[in-house]
Amino acid sequence: MNFLKNLFNSTPPMQFVQDDKGLHQFGGDIPSDFKIPENEFLGGFQYLGFINNEDKYFEWLQFPLQLICPIFTDFDYVFLDYENPNEPKLIYPTNTAEITSAYDELTKNSYVIYNKANFSLYPFEGVNDDNEFDVIAIAGKPHWTQSSEVPTSPKSNKKMKFVCQLMSNSPITAKEKNFKSDDDYYEKLFTELNFWCDGDLKVFFEPTSKVACYFIQNT
Repeated sequence: MNFLKNLFNSTPPMQFVQDDKGLHQFGGDIPSDFKIPENEFLGGFQYLGFINNEDKYFEWLQFPLQLICPIFTDFDYVFLDYENPNEPKLIYPTNTAEITSAYDELTKNSYVIYNKANFSLYPFEGVNDDNEFDVIAIAGKPHWTQSSEVPTSPKSNKKMKFVCQLMSNSPITAKEKNFKSDDDYYEKLFTELNFWCDGDLKVFFEPTSKVACYFIQNT
């Protein structure tokens, strides 16, 4: 996955590095003042942490962006309206009860809570000694594995700005969940922060309409 030559043109490559004093967080409990939107997704929304606008790199966000997504389902895009940052409204999809899942273990009441870790943003260091793309998340510009079409806000019709891209198989693991698979492979997927086995979660945001878009791409 060595895409350094063409990934970043004018935008500097950045990566999230685990740091106990970092401003950003992946995983963790749902904040007490944050309300998950009403939905009927199998497994519901997973809380994935937040991107902190106190970091100068993300001042354009206007507020800390709490990251939530129904990552165990077969959604195409999820659009959330963050007009109230602590109580986002689900814009799309509207038929959440009809969205399928690849995992038979899930019910509407299934949940996973991930261990939390803090992160700071640093310049991207490139691939590891094995020529592997070895980072938890990136910022700056997405790595497209499928379509490179940037989403548009359904409220403003403006192109959205890239926030971050979370990778599968990160060290963020589940600390609590209420379902289990008898298959060791799937149980491992449920206990690691994972996006469709080997995919990544891309997050975009349009600041004038305060709309976020989430979608998964995998190989």
